[in-house]
Amino acid sequence: MYGGMWGAAVLAMVGIYFAQEHSNEVSPSRAPEGPLFTMENAPANVPAVEPTAAQRPEDEGVSFQARGNRRHTGRTSRRGGATATRAWALSTGANVVGQAVEGPTGTLYLGSRDHQLYALNPDGTVLWQVDLGDDIYSTAAVFGDAIYAGSDSNFFFILDAATGAVRSHLRTEGDVDTGIAVSDEGIAYFGAGRDLWSVTPQGTIAWRFRSGDKIFSSPAIADDGTIYFGAQDDYLYAVQPSGELRWRFRAAGDVDSGPVIGDDGTIYFGSDDRRVYALDRNGTERFHVDVGGYVRTPVALGRDGNILVPVFGPHPRIASLDAATGAEQWSFAVGDTDANELGVGSSPLVDADGNIYFGADDDYVYSIDRAGQMRWIYQTGNNVDSDPILTQSGLLVIGSDDHFIHAIR
Repeated sequence: MYGGMWGAAVLAMVGIYFAQEHSNEVSPSRAPEGPLFTMENAPANVPAVEPTAAQRPEDEGVSFQARGNRRHTGRTSRRGGATATRAWALSTGANVVGQAVEGPTGTLYLGSRDHQLYALNPDGTVLWQVDLGDDIYSTAAVFGDAIYAGSDSNFFFILDAATGAVRSHLRTEGDVDTGIAVSDEGIAYFGAGRDLWSVTPQGTIAWRFRSGDKIFSSPAIADDGTIYFGAQDDYLYAVQPSGELRWRFRAAGDVDSGPVIGDDGTIYFGSDDRRVYALDRNGTERFHVDVGGYVRTPVALGRDGNILVPVFGPHPRIASLDAATGAEQWSFAVGDTDANELGVGSSPLVDADGNIYFGADDDYVYSIDRAGQMRWIYQTGNNVDSDPILTQSGLLVIGSDDHFIHAIR
């Protein structure tokens, strides 16, 4: 009874926030502040850096943020199961497209298009849920005892991880649709509208950088603090920790695929021009490869010096490319489609043994081995565009358009 009363109180509090904020054109306490940087006010001379430089080893244990860590490698030190059975499934009110993140005690945080941000116990029971005012496409992040989250309500929230109480909120100038990347200092980076936002742990805006079009690409952070992200103006951007543009690289199509930073500092990303690109830290192209379909979600770094590319139709698949040359090593096909907008929209997860896990728009979750051979398949009730994670309790957790959060044992 008390749990239900507390949940109702949290929902009511968030409702009051929205009633107050939307009654004014701009929130009096949370209007955008901080400097706004653009392509036009970039420094005249940005010093060059080493084309490649070894990155420090990433924490591949608990998945506190999108793609497991701030470089978005998609790797975990955990091991997944050799077979798949349902451990539990939680029904939400709409499609679940974001990735779950996990707190240090095993609590899972995941949003749904039913407007709810869910905090789940490891057994799938609801600890709390909070209405964030509109559809949630983005992936939240855990920093200390706080949760960073956003929604299509044009708000970014900092919530208490234990209770869901809203500690801080600010109005953005567009939907918060991307994953939230977090620096060691707790600075949150995310895309909303055309802007990359930099927000402190206290909920104040450090700066914004304005691109030429909508940002759907989740930012990644390199060891030197450079933030990389793509936009629908066809550019991949490299922005300095202070907010100024370092460089930009033009592809031949939208860059919705979040960049991934390799162990040697190479940046990998995909585009609607059906190519995968590899750039050095100064933005110089090392190679590009045409994979025959849109690449709209991040690649993953395999255990064999390869990159794993999720490819859309008409021949959707996971393609394994040599990270040094781009040469295709193998591919694993899912069901063919006549639609270029369907295929593999779920970024692969790579476990400690090199096994690979991902979802597809044929309603299935797949596990294949490091050579691209089938291990198991698990059916959901609709497309699977969510990215999977492996939890402390040994479950593979992933969302689906069937409105469920699935936990696979």
